Amino acid sequence: MKWLKAFLAGIAGAAVMTIILSVAIAAGFRVLDFSMMWGTLTGLPIGVEAWLAGFSIQLVVGGLFALIYALVFNIFYGAGALRGGGIGILHALITGIFLPLLPLVHPLMNNGRMQIPGAYFSGHSIAGVLFYFGMHIAYGVTVGWIYSRLVPETRDVANSDDWRIAA
Repeated sequence: MKWLKAFLAGIAGAAVMTIILSVAIAAGFRVLDFSMMWGTLTGLPIGVEAWLAGFSIQLVVGGLFALIYALVFNIFYGAGALRGGGIGILHALITGIFLPLLPLVHPLMNNGRMQIPGAYFSGHSIAGVLFYFGMHIAYGVTVGWIYSRLVPETRDVANSDDWRIAA
């Protein structure tokens, strides 16, 4: 498994996710802007500086999640867009449960200055839920596709760094 390549694929996936969110927000769809959420969580006021700080955090978080994806790819002998999209669904299922807890840690959600998304963006009806899952599928597809290009599959057991073979 190649940790740095997985991390870079995750940064690309997080960038794709941010683009999708930004386009949706620009089109008038009211959803939680993850970059703004991360940035204001640091204590910065709502604004460009908070968004840029939050975007940086979002990229790092995306890179870290991709390490988990790469571990799953390694266990199941390969990456790819389809496999990444499947993991993206699981990613959304697990992380979406915790969204209602955000007001416990985010001061701007406590005072109403930032919207509370609800589980799986359910605060935005079924469209929000579908959007939440779609974003995570897009992230997974991006990570899976890029990682499969950066780390081609190998069947050469003698020269493999596969931890399952060494055991």
